[in-house]
Amino acid sequence: MPGRADGSDPDPVPAPSLSKAVLQSAEPICSRPTTIVCEDFETDDRTAWSDYEDRHFGVVEDLGLSGSRAIQQQYGLGQEDGGWLAWFFGDHPLGGVRQGKQFEEVYFRFYHRFEASWPAAFPPKMARMRSHYIDCSWCFAWREHFWLENDGTGVSDPVSNIPAPDGTEYVSAARWLGALQMDVRLSELLGEWVALEMRVRLNTPGKGDGRITFWANGEIVLDRTGLDIRGAYTSTTINVAMIDTYWNGGAPQAGLKRWYDNVVVSTEPIGCARFTVQKSGLSNQSAWQLQIARDTTQPALWDSGVMTGDGNAVDVSPETGSFSPGTPPCLLPSSTYFMRARHAQGEVWSEWSAWLSLT
Repeated sequence: MPGRADGSDPDPVPAPSLSKAVLQSAEPICSRPTTIVCEDFETDDRTAWSDYEDRHFGVVEDLGLSGSRAIQQQYGLGQEDGGWLAWFFGDHPLGGVRQGKQFEEVYFRFYHRFEASWPAAFPPKMARMRSHYIDCSWCFAWREHFWLENDGTGVSDPVSNIPAPDGTEYVSAARWLGALQMDVRLSELLGEWVALEMRVRLNTPGKGDGRITFWANGEIVLDRTGLDIRGAYTSTTINVAMIDTYWNGGAPQAGLKRWYDNVVVSTEPIGCARFTVQKSGLSNQSAWQLQIARDTTQPALWDSGVMTGDGNAVDVSPETGSFSPGTPPCLLPSSTYFMRARHAQGEVWSEWSAWLSLT
């Protein structure tokens, strides 16, 4: 430790204090030009809601992930026809955001939560992406379905249709590409907000090089390659993202609830929503460091490393620090974490702050 000119030790640097972490409502990715849709249900602006059916599916207060609101489906006994919400974009025949643009690769992320007391049966419908080519509910060039098995296991089930040259009917019946299970079972995550992301990359026309990928809490749970999703069809591309709560066979009991929040559609990978951590200020600060752990007896699962400069806040992400191998590359909103920090003046560091519960 460098001392003063008179040989005495420098004054100690006080340890920082930390504020509770905040899950960002206005996610940074929403301001990027690559983002097509960003919806956190905090306002009642439905101008971007292209196709919406209520059926007890609506925005509710005080249950949101990053703000106060989320969209909730509440089932009646035997109810099959749950609500849905779709966003049209690009070359969709009815218009929508980014009208007229063609999208060959799209990422679609949403957070979802089943109530903690959910029974041992699950609604098959979760979400989908597709390509509509005329104004017709079922006139699609292809669709990728995110389904659930009855035990809550995620399933990818794409289907392709090639429109007739005049765009009014199909050349052939639906061509199903095969259902595959994901390495995620939502029955094991009841009561928790789960970040679910799907990516569709269309095949080169006439080739079998399409790709469909799914993530849960930032980790790949299924990656399908070598797919012929659209044949040689190019008139429309990816133009619909949809959340869907239909329950084939009907809900086994009344009052069951599920929620969606923080929906993002983008042309680049999205990942999890981010927590922001802020510490107290320090005059003439030269650097600081933040660590996050599962509990105070374990090594840090995320470490910012030494951050130079006078900053006092950081978003916890793979871009701003390092997650330990074998851990999800994001913080999970329903989990408990602890954090601590230290900062420096010149080359003199403070002690680490006491561990503080992150949320």
